[in-house]
Amino acid sequence: MTDYQLIRSKRRSLELRVLEDGRVQVRAPQRAPVRMVQAFVDSRRQWIADQQQRQARRPRQRWQDGAKLAWRGECLQMDVCEGRTRVTVSGPYLSVRVSDPEDEAAVCAAVESWMRRQAKPVFEDSIARQFDWFEQQGFALPTLRIKKMRTRWGSLSARGYINLNMALLHYPPEALDYVVMHELCHLKHMDHGPGFHGLMDARMPDWRERKAILEQPLFQP
Repeated sequence: MTDYQLIRSKRRSLELRVLEDGRVQVRAPQRAPVRMVQAFVDSRRQWIADQQQRQARRPRQRWQDGAKLAWRGECLQMDVCEGRTRVTVSGPYLSVRVSDPEDEAAVCAAVESWMRRQAKPVFEDSIARQFDWFEQQGFALPTLRIKKMRTRWGSLSARGYINLNMALLHYPPEALDYVVMHELCHLKHMDHGPGFHGLMDARMPDWRERKAILEQPLFQP
């Protein structure tokens, strides 16, 4: 039996997460019976094992001076020093200034805050470049929401939101464009059936190669 942490909330469906340290979380509606939750976990046992192995192979990101950070498919070396909080890119270096350079949590928070600011114009540009065809079909431009997601690169909600994972900034631009195109194609096909894949083939013939980029390790920090 798989051990897991059960978190109940005001939601309508079950959600399974495998955290970076391999722990399993299940988010469930307030009144979902425990036997239903257990059956759900049991049905995803192989997926859980695969994800735990993947997390175990993934090198942990360090937030300290000299550590590497993947940025748009390139590798930046972090230059962490004491100072007023500020993050900038200078050539192959990511300059990070925080009050306590030894505090990895503070360095992480500063860099992720900076990344979120960078994400908005980058993601909006990718959406704008690829939306023309969908606009011609009569679809409304979805509203961008930037998130930290553990198991998805993106999603499209029926309420008109396109959710994109901030971690896409670590990968080359062509990988981001693939995820954006994937979600935009859901405007016409909400499932992953033949119609969806046919549209992906028509709008982005090399989407499989782009998808493969996201399945490869970035580098060894």
